[in-house]
Amino acid sequence: MSSRAFNKFIPAFIPLIFELMRHFRRDMNHNNNIRKTDKSGAKIANIEHFMVRLEKNIQQNRDTYMAIANRLTIWLFINSVILIAILLKLFLF
Repeated sequence: MSSRAFNKFIPAFIPLIFELMRHFRRDMNHNNNIRKTDKSGAKIANIEHFMVRLEKNIQQNRDTYMAIANRLTIWLFINSVILIAILLKLFLF
């Protein structure tokens, strides 16, 4: 008798099993799509790389400007000494 009752429920379980399989497959596809489209880690790594390159360029520019400022200071000092020598030569001798 129990096998007859079980046979009556089999047609009801088949759509339930198919529905569960469909939901499981849909959830798996959704999870895979989320992992594929989540590129925030790559974007953060890219931004960090650009920041390192920017800091390196800033340091190079700072070194270049300091070297130019030092050369300019030396040339201004030399020009001032030459100008004072010319003025002394003109007005005193």
